[in-house]
Amino acid sequence: MEVLQAIPLFTVLNDAEQELLSSSSRIVDIPKFNYLYLEGDSTKKVYFLLEGMIKVSTRSDQGREAIKAILHNHEIFGEQDLTGQSTRNEFAIAMVDGAKVLEVDTECLKNLMQRNHLLCQKVVKFLGDKLRTVEQRLEAQIFLNAKDRIIDFIRVSACERGRKVGYDHLLKRSLTQQEIANYTGTSRQTVTEVFNELKKSNLIYFNRNKILIRESFNLACDV
Repeated sequence: MEVLQAIPLFTVLNDAEQELLSSSSRIVDIPKFNYLYLEGDSTKKVYFLLEGMIKVSTRSDQGREAIKAILHNHEIFGEQDLTGQSTRNEFAIAMVDGAKVLEVDTECLKNLMQRNHLLCQKVVKFLGDKLRTVEQRLEAQIFLNAKDRIIDFIRVSACERGRKVGYDHLLKRSLTQQEIANYTGTSRQTVTEVFNELKKSNLIYFNRNKILIRESFNLACDV
């Protein structure tokens, strides 16, 4: 119940509705690099990331990975059943130690959406926001070159998850160069070249554990 009350989506539920949702939910701990679900699995559960980081990806017939989303605390994912899909076309894997999710039965959630119009509106808004994010990434793939897509990835990551250190931003590094390439639709070689170029220009500093984005990078994060 305490976990449910801390999730903004469920603040519109009354006590009885929260009790009902709680009875059809459970908290799941996922060790690093373990799968939460695989392609072809049933979509009868939706997930709320409580702690850690989850990667949601798909693979081509040739085995090439395309990263659909990198999720952090308090994000929702695995909602395909709400849009009419019965089997998953993606997989979700924990990227750090200590990843924890709330697993909710989608039938229970859909029943609550029928009863509670405010909850239904919040879920629709979530789906709309997610669609806009997908559209923005598609536009970036079309209109930005490979270098600019990688720079945009650094900017967005620093603005959303970076910690201010003086005038700079410090970002914990949790993705490999190949994973950044898979997310931005580029190649590992291009990612390496862009990172080295930015480092040489003193716009960033990086090692295996962190990226320091200098003030001169001009992040221009939204306030």
